[in-house]
Amino acid sequence: MAEYLSWSRIFEAGGPALIVLIICSIISFVVIIERLIYYQARSASARQMADEFIRAQNARDSITPEMTRTPMGYVLSECLQADETADAERREREFEEIKGRAIAEKIPEMERYLNIEATLGTVSPYIGLLGTVLGIIRAFTGLGSGTEAGDPGAMNELNRGIAEALIATAAGLFVAIPATMAYNYFRRRVNNMILEIEVAASRLKNALLRARR
Repeated sequence: MAEYLSWSRIFEAGGPALIVLIICSIISFVVIIERLIYYQARSASARQMADEFIRAQNARDSITPEMTRTPMGYVLSECLQADETADAERREREFEEIKGRAIAEKIPEMERYLNIEATLGTVSPYIGLLGTVLGIIRAFTGLGSGTEAGDPGAMNELNRGIAEALIATAAGLFVAIPATMAYNYFRRRVNNMILEIEVAASRLKNALLRARR
């Protein structure tokens, strides 16, 4: 039983679809690890970041590159570029324009590689289905090639074809399920980051308006 379930036999029985799905799985997990590291490194508290910029609003030279390294820090630092000499209404309008532009500039960075996860989550089951069809074709082709009923060679081909079909189906689901779950999770992280940036920018704007009155 252990020999039958060995990885070498699984790879041999999986056919070409399994090789493609293994490559897809490697790509998916590399993207997952990279995105986890990215979001973890940029998960600074919105309130803490906003407080730092509020304290630095009158001393812009005190804003360090480390403070602008995260998407939130970049957006807030850009928001501080609003014209101080303009009237309150114009300054508020300019603040909103700068904020919207800065967030739009950082969205591609926050969403980087998410399309890969979405694509793998959608395409992998179809690759597995293709492997399933090819395995069934092999099974019936091998069964039809037997010259006599119960021919051992034909039965072996039938078993190999069925194994290829089942392994391809399982491999497609193995790739698709984590990729889809990761995409949904990372999409929620992006939405939460944008919401935190919006809240922090709103607090900064209120502080700036109060300081200029």
